[in-house]
Amino acid sequence: MSEELTKGCYVVYGKTGVCRLLDKQVMSFGNGSAEYYVLAPVSDERSSVYVPCDNPKLMERLRRLLKPQQITDILDGVDEGQIDWIDDRTERQVAFRQIVGSDDHLQLMRLIRCLYCKKQEKQAAGKRLSAMDESYLQDAVRLVEEEFAIALDIPRRRVGEFIRQHIEGE
Repeated sequence: MSEELTKGCYVVYGKTGVCRLLDKQVMSFGNGSAEYYVLAPVSDERSSVYVPCDNPKLMERLRRLLKPQQITDILDGVDEGQIDWIDDRTERQVAFRQIVGSDDHLQLMRLIRCLYCKKQEKQAAGKRLSAMDESYLQDAVRLVEEEFAIALDIPRRRVGEFIRQHIEGE
């Protein structure tokens, strides 16, 4: 991350999702001391995540929240592509894990749509989505809802409604 973050701001850290920046401090974890960002995930503010400022690979996973215009652009692009269902469980797991870990909200939205449609199809047949697929659906929904809610300053429970209204052009 090229620009300095300020205490109290919201950031996104990989699959952890949206976090509040609690502090930037020098800490010692075994091999000497280094400067760390201390983050509190909004999904569990009792826990903390420590990101070493001198580790470029981990710092790549840290970014600022999307801006409202970026969210609008994502929603405008959802219908321009889709994620097809992969019948092979192992291949599906690899593909879905990559999408959930990619920080690509357009693909996350398409994954949610793919999984939601498969869930409806299975329910109509009296079946359930596998635990693995349900887990990917929940992870994708959590990542989207957390960030959209804070970036758009709306309650998390209203994010789905906001997305539907935008996509349907209301």
